[in-house]
Amino acid sequence: MGRINRTKLLDRQHDRRDAKLFIVATEGKETEKQYFGMFHSTRIKVEVLATGDDGKSAPQYVLERLNTFKEQYDLNKDDMLWLVLDVDRWGEKNLSMVCSQARQKDYYLAVSNPCFEIWLCLHFEDLNSEDKTCQDFKSRLRTLLGSYNSSNLDLSLYKPNIADATNRAKLLHPKSQHNWPPTLGTHVYRLVEILLQSLSN
Repeated sequence: MGRINRTKLLDRQHDRRDAKLFIVATEGKETEKQYFGMFHSTRIKVEVLATGDDGKSAPQYVLERLNTFKEQYDLNKDDMLWLVLDVDRWGEKNLSMVCSQARQKDYYLAVSNPCFEIWLCLHFEDLNSEDKTCQDFKSRLRTLLGSYNSSNLDLSLYKPNIADATNRAKLLHPKSQHNWPPTLGTHVYRLVEILLQSLSN
């Protein structure tokens, strides 16, 4: 059986046939899917492969989802495949192996240490030295925003501050060539910068 044409992923009413596809496999179930949905336009389509109800969120399962998708669809050379992962629960050996396999397949990495919420916090302020864990960053978001629900993001709060988040994330690791930030930080800005660039082209 042949592979599915990439145009099946596009909304024929809104998307151009030459729209660039970003396939983003995420560890999270809802938060990342909502966030990256902000960038959808006629120029780009962000297809988020989130963790399903089976709860298979470990890095190797996220990688498997991306592999399966790539095998099923006939993608263009300009389409990009990304892994959005967290450091927090997984051993460095496990994460390192998955990152290595991803790079061999020319996938891109956007890893957060400890979790995606650190990227969300950076939309509003520099990191607080007291915050270390994923729970700390969720609590920080509640303090900053008055409330925080990972399954119901108010995207209007984040959208105006994307450039600030990017600048803050870069300052934390200005020359980092690592697969993930070795200290608190996030490489999600790598994906976001390319999304914004593609929107403006």
